[in-house]
Amino acid sequence: MEAQAVSQKSLETMFRPKSIAILGASRDENKIGGRPLKYLKHYAFDGPIYPVNPNYPKIQGLKAYKSILEVGGDVDLALIVLPAAAVVQAIRDCAEKGVNAVVIFSAGFAETGEEGHAAELEMRRIAEQAGIRIVGPNCMGIAAFDHNMIITFGVSMLNLPPALGPVSIVSQSGAYGNVAYAEARQRHLGVRLWATTGNEADVNVADCLNYYVEDPETKVILMYFEASRDGAKLMAGLAAAKEARKPVVAIKVGSSDVGAEAALSHTNSLVGSDSVVDTVLKKYNAYRAYSMDEFFDIGYAFTSGLFPAGNRIGLVTISGGAGILMSDHAVKLGLDVARLSAAAQDKVREVIPFAGTRNPVDITGQAVNQPDILEQCLNIMIEADEYDVIIVYLAGMTSLEFLQRTGLTRVREKHPKAAIILSITMDEEAWHIFNDLNYLVIPDPTRAVGAAAGLMQMGQGYAKAEPPAPPSLPAPVEVPAETVNEVEAKRILAKAGVPVVDERLATSAAEAGRAAAEIGFPVAMKLVSTDILHKSEIGGVLLGIGDEAAARNGYDTLIERARTAQSDAKIDGVVVAPMISGGVETILGVKVDPAFGPVVLFGLGGIFVELLGDVTQRLAPFGAQEAHGMMREVKGFPLLDGARGAAPADIDALAEALSRLSQFAHENRDRIESIDINPFLVLPKGQGAFAVDALIIPSNRP
Repeated sequence: MEAQAVSQKSLETMFRPKSIAILGASRDENKIGGRPLKYLKHYAFDGPIYPVNPNYPKIQGLKAYKSILEVGGDVDLALIVLPAAAVVQAIRDCAEKGVNAVVIFSAGFAETGEEGHAAELEMRRIAEQAGIRIVGPNCMGIAAFDHNMIITFGVSMLNLPPALGPVSIVSQSGAYGNVAYAEARQRHLGVRLWATTGNEADVNVADCLNYYVEDPETKVILMYFEASRDGAKLMAGLAAAKEARKPVVAIKVGSSDVGAEAALSHTNSLVGSDSVVDTVLKKYNAYRAYSMDEFFDIGYAFTSGLFPAGNRIGLVTISGGAGILMSDHAVKLGLDVARLSAAAQDKVREVIPFAGTRNPVDITGQAVNQPDILEQCLNIMIEADEYDVIIVYLAGMTSLEFLQRTGLTRVREKHPKAAIILSITMDEEAWHIFNDLNYLVIPDPTRAVGAAAGLMQMGQGYAKAEPPAPPSLPAPVEVPAETVNEVEAKRILAKAGVPVVDERLATSAAEAGRAAAEIGFPVAMKLVSTDILHKSEIGGVLLGIGDEAAARNGYDTLIERARTAQSDAKIDGVVVAPMISGGVETILGVKVDPAFGPVVLFGLGGIFVELLGDVTQRLAPFGAQEAHGMMREVKGFPLLDGARGAAPADIDALAEALSRLSQFAHENRDRIESIDINPFLVLPKGQGAFAVDALIIPSNRP
């Protein structure tokens, strides 16, 4: 906690410095080194500004200095706009000067190769030793609009002057950050804090997220990132944002390359870093957007602060076609286009006898002649208390005079907490009037439905109770440093509380015969070798063995097939297990993400995983309650629940196994790369579940 507090204090100095030096300042206001100085002067930064450039005595009307070391006063923040070769020395000078924070526009570092990466590491080493925070290199700067502090070379903030508002933006990409500011302002969103983090030699997206959460005037956070080097810090920021009810809208770009171990593990091929980020964002109730429109529509919707926890959407329209369009899109997004109650429908017909009253409520073009019918019908729908969000579609009725005659002002006075979106094209004056009344104005009807879905998704996340903490394992269960065979893998999992099949490992034909007799016929036999991955492909599995002689012969057959397929393979023996009929095959897995830690995967076996990718996942650890919710997310869950007259499976045993696996993965997160349990067989209710095959891949991380 103390380290976090120190980190946040250093960002306060970065965003709200008392003095600024610009190393590489330019007399040309349109150059990279000139535009930040122009911004600081134009928007009246309240503090000394020190241009540093040895070639000029004055720059843009201010005294210039040959070196930052010649500046007489203290420097809180230094902006470096120099060739890459000069940056490391500039950091040394800043350290000697006692600068607290540095923003580096200069490119040519880690993004260019080994030499640039080495230079970046050196500047970081110097900065850490001196207690300097670095933004960049290769970034487009930062801004605190409440402090009149704008350090960027982007043009957006000249063309679209700042307006303070509840939104703060952080972007790993400088260009996207510049566009994000412009889009926000074009959509009337006021921005408070803005940062681009570039190469993230020090300050990263997660740092800014945590800082924004602590800023009392930031209400909504827009975040763009490509990768997270500090998953723990990002999760801490997301958790803090959820706790503070400051919604985060995130765009994450770049999908994962499947790791080198993919040939070994189903889990590795099913769980990429991008899907892990998705899991993280869902866990902490952050909204993931996939387009610029969605990013800003949802961010704008969240500024309303209205987060209903249901999923019922009410639609009022003057166009039957638009009503159908909105209804279709709402259903696609999983919303309930609930029928208006009969009593409320009767009231609507009293206002307009020929209205469509079911939902959408179609008030028809009569609203042109009688604008007040909107007020009456809207009040009826709100007071029926049957909808969580209501969208009003009036198409292109844009005149402010007409909109005021609809009685929307009186509706808001009467129902200040109702979540209402106006899908209406209107001019800027009208937009500000209705936005100030806390109506959301989104002219496109399908985007309005998407915004409604976002509000309800966020509200449901806030309303969801935190699941109980999972129990710890009764005793530590450690993973060996080398890959073990499936028998040993199942033994380890059994110690962790994951049930496994009753089996025997035989190292001779005689042992195989005795093991089969002890288990009871028929039995299955399988080659055990960590060098032969796909045993069925070489005939390494025998089923339906009916007596001891067949078991002894089966052992010899399997060993011979292994030697023929791969003469130098390490062979640990043959496993003998009971033949089991019935049950539902599932797959359980673990993937340890380098940033976010272990993620547990669940899916149904066979075609559901192999072809459909029908899986779900959670961050470890979690309890059985969370596991129950997890398994219900896969499309094939009805097969576990007793589809088409089949006996329901023992999902309680499955949930307990998932929870135990998650706890084992959490406690061994530094020792494992991935785990496959495939298949994990779930028997009918009351009969349990167990792992039939298992693979544990130890970590090769230092």
